[in-house]
Amino acid sequence: MLSNYKLVNIENGPVITIGTGLYVFNIAGAAYLDIKNPENPVKVIGSMYVPENSYKKIIDDLSKYNRELFNSDGLYGSVIDISYRGHQDSQLKEHIKGELVEILPEYNLDNKIEMITNNGVLHRLINYKKYVRITVKISIF
Repeated sequence: MLSNYKLVNIENGPVITIGTGLYVFNIAGAAYLDIKNPENPVKVIGSMYVPENSYKKIIDDLSKYNRELFNSDGLYGSVIDISYRGHQDSQLKEHIKGELVEILPEYNLDNKIEMITNNGVLHRLINYKKYVRITVKISIF
């Protein structure tokens, strides 16, 4: 999937910028919480906690096009691809594609991304396969 795009920022860090609003997150680990939050009107498949410096780079990139994002407490994006080493489970991919994820800054992470999810299959995949990359499209408008 990434071969269709010219990579803007290739780093060995946790986030790869493909283009404005399009990012690849290298997920290091996941926790599973089966909590339903009726107060949150946005239904997400999980929350990704990104190191503060990587989150700031994303906000700086997006705020060029939408100043309101600069002051946001978190971002939402749609999963457009998920890749990992090993057997490709297309049924899992199809189930997760298009789902919303929440992206939040975390001050205590050292160059890695962690996720809290309410999807048991995604939780197991991240913790057992390792090297899971989730490509997310963040809307700038």
